[in-house]
Amino acid sequence: MKYSMRCCALLVALSLGRTVTAQAKETASQPVIVSARIVRGSLIYKVNGKRVEDSIRNSLLTNLGAIVAARGNELPVLIIIDVHAPFSEVGKLETALDKADLKHYRLFVTDFSDGVMNEVHWDETGIPIPTPN
Repeated sequence: MKYSMRCCALLVALSLGRTVTAQAKETASQPVIVSARIVRGSLIYKVNGKRVEDSIRNSLLTNLGAIVAARGNELPVLIIIDVHAPFSEVGKLETALDKADLKHYRLFVTDFSDGVMNEVHWDETGIPIPTPN
């Protein structure tokens, strides 16, 4: 009886270990979501749904740095920007991601009210402006 109880306990422990490992892998592969949204005329930044303020303890860079420290810098990042936000916010957010050493990101623009997002693609080479003949 003692032997079978030990075997059951061992099997439960092994299965729980696998579950925890699988959950850790899922968390590690989930993208980081950074959003910039206009709310009542003010720009609100969020990281993974948590509002980040302009303070040292809860700044955008502090939060991104904590994520990199916990999960590494190879994470995919989704940037979602309000269509009503100034276009300069794109550069600010990309600069913050570069400072946090997060290089794998995709940029989306949305109205937040209709649930439709459009991805913005940057090209490495510029398109020449045609000259009149």
